Parts: sequence; C-alpha cells; structure tokens
Amino acid sequence: MRNKLLILFLLISLLSSAQTYKYIGVEDGLSNKRVYNIHQDKKGYMWFLTHEGIDRYDGKNFKHYSLSSTKETISIFSEPNKLMMSQDGTLWEVTKDGSIFRYNDVIDNYERIYKLDKREPITFTFLDKQNNIWLCTSRNQYLYNTTSQTLTEIVSVKKKAITNIIQAENNLYYFSTDDYVFAAKMQHNTLIKVAQKGLDNYPLHASELYYHKSSNKLFIGSYQDGVYVYDIAKKQVILTKANLNDVSINQIKALNKSELLIATNGGGVYKMNINNYLTTPYIVADYNKLNAMNGNTIIDLFIDKERRIWLANYPIGITIQYNNFPTYSWYKHSIGNNNSLINDQINAVIEDSQGDLWFATNNGISLYHSKTKQWTHALSSSHTSQSKNHVYIALCEIRPGVIWTGGYASGISQIEKASMRVSPISLTTFN
Repeated sequence: MRNKLLILFLLISLLSSAQTYKYIGVEDGLSNKRVYNIHQDKKGYMWFLTHEGIDRYDGKNFKHYSLSSTKETISIFSEPNKLMMSQDGTLWEVTKDGSIFRYNDVIDNYERIYKLDKREPITFTFLDKQNNIWLCTSRNQYLYNTTSQTLTEIVSVKKKAITNIIQAENNLYYFSTDDYVFAAKMQHNTLIKVAQKGLDNYPLHASELYYHKSSNKLFIGSYQDGVYVYDIAKKQVILTKANLNDVSINQIKALNKSELLIATNGGGVYKMNINNYLTTPYIVADYNKLNAMNGNTIIDLFIDKERRIWLANYPIGITIQYNNFPTYSWYKHSIGNNNSLINDQINAVIEDSQGDLWFATNNGISLYHSKTKQWTHALSSSHTSQSKNHVYIALCEIRPGVIWTGGYASGISQIEKASMRVSPISLTTFN
C-alpha cells in the first residue's frame, strides 16, 4: 500500500521545468563524502574517486577498490589524485607519487603499470587523445604513452608549473600556469610555443580550460574573475558578464550543442550560451525545500547517457539532478492547521472532473482545490457523524460534483462538493 501511495504522490506533480534530485552519501555505501572525479564506463557503471579511494556504483550497490602494488596497498589518500577515462573506455588512476594504475575488467581490479622514478610530486595530470598521460611536476613535464608503455621527458617552453591542459585540434594544446595561458605543439618531445594573438601575454589566473570544437573557442575559468573566452578565429579575449567574480571555476563541460555547464566553488552550477555568453544559475542550493539542491561547492560534474547530471558536491557526497522528471508537491497533515491534509495515512486518491483532488484517509475525507490551494474536509472526527469509524478506503465520482466514499463499518456516504454536505447511502438502494 505504501508503495502505491508513493507513486500517487509522485503523480501529483508540478508539470514544469523544475528539477528533482537524489542524494548519495556514506550511508548509501559511498566510501567518503569528499568526491573529486566522476566517470561512467561502457557498461553503465558510475565511478567516483573519493578521499578514501575509488568506488563503483551500479545504481544500487557500491564496490570499493583500493590501489595495490607489490610492496604496499594505497587505500587512503591524503590529497586528491585523478581518475581519468581514455577514449577506448579504459579507466586510469594517477596518484601524487607518480603511480599509474589501470583498471583491468578481467580481474576486476586496478593494476599499477608504471611508477615515475622521480622525487618530485605530481601537481597536475592529463590524458590526451593520443593515449598519452601527462605527468606535470612543479618544474618538469613527462609523457607516458599507455600504448607503448614508455616515458618521455618533455623539453618545456618554460620551467613553470602547469596548472591545466586541454587539447584542441590534433597536436595543438593549451596550457595554463599561475599567471598566463599559452598554446604549444609537440615536436620531437619538445613543446614548441604557437603564437596566439590576443591571448599571449594576457594576464590570466586560470583554474579550468575547456575547448569547444564547433565554435573554435577556448573557455577559461578563473579563480575570481569569472569566465574568459578566447575566440581563436577572431584572436580576441572576452571577459564574459557571467557574474561569477566571487567564486572560482572548478569545471566546464558541454550540456548540449549550444550550452555549457560551469561548476563553481561556492556558487553552484551555471549555464552559459556558447554564442552570446548569456549565463544563468542552473543548479543552485535551496535549503528551504526538501527536494532541492543541497550544496553549492561542485568539484566535478558528469552528464550520463540518460542526461542525468551527477555532481561531486563537496563535502556532502554525490547529488544527481534529473531534468526528465518534474518535481513533486508534498501534502501532509499539520496539527492545528485546517488548511492541510486531515490525516497522513492515505488509502485512496482520485482527481474529480474539475481537476481537484480527493483523499480518503484514516480520519475522514480531504478535498484539495487545485486552483486556490485550499483544503476542505468531511467525515473526520471533528465533524458531526453518526459513525464513530472515520477510516475511509474508497472514492468515486458518480457524476460531476457528487462523490461517493466508503470505509470500515461506516457504509457508503455521498458528498456534494459545492456544499460538502454528507448523506448516507442506504444499502437498499442497490436491491
């Protein structure tokens, strides 16, 4: 019965573009509420890199994976590492000490296939379209090719820490450091800087880079200045009017062909039009609603095959946003408030010919007027009635404006909607 009632309540929905959410935390099996990366594999499993390690989620159950080598087991991370997926669907994990792990679906575990033999900690890593894993330290960059399993030390443009990398067309990459963004191509293990008029020497403190192929634009998320756009064809840098000056940009990903999602560190998720850069709040916390977004610090986001948006909601866990389903209204009994449901135990629900809702409860009948959002009641313990039993289990509109209801040991009653007058129905009527 309770499952049927839940379905009925979900059908009593606001048919609008509102969003609904599902929350996943440690109580659901997530290993740690601090989540850094989200991916979906070819089988549909969701993968999360958390502060405790790697979790796989099948929609119901979690499986936790620790990272093991021949000498040690790495199961707790003091700092976030990075979980990445190559174009063939292989999962790769790179740790701060330069260890590279690959998920082997045959043995269902992560295997360490390489360890950078340097004393420098990894500060940034990136997986490009040629299956190269970039291992960046504070002064050097190394390239590990996952196909040939070979490492190459790169001759860099400048001995500065790389904070972000994004691959544009073919062999062209964009890099950010602490104070600028530049373009370069790889030639014989050497990064050759490519002049970008308008972008070169433009002071930028970038926190995120995203290349949009069809528009040939580079979107640059900053720590405090919002979002910049470098129009590669026009050779022009534009500071968008995104009103994101007080938050840093954590992630930029495509929502569809014409819009981007921008995940922020404290402002939730914004939506940006690629052509005119119009930016609006899209997923923002509302702590006054039970089924609303529950946090504004979004470390990562992922749009799955069913167009659900998975959010690494720091430090809360995972929040899933559903756009394909409308939100719902929660009707419940409020003690001392006549303008509420008369009782929380619901046995039957109908919608009458005028679009209003009738509820048969364990304490009489409640009528919800959809247009005015007002409640009226009948046959409850507070109403004069010959019956001492107020449990009703059936409802039927026999003609417009006339409702019949029946209950336990109370017979059948007729309710005239206009006046809410109640009349008993004699069983002899059916003889």
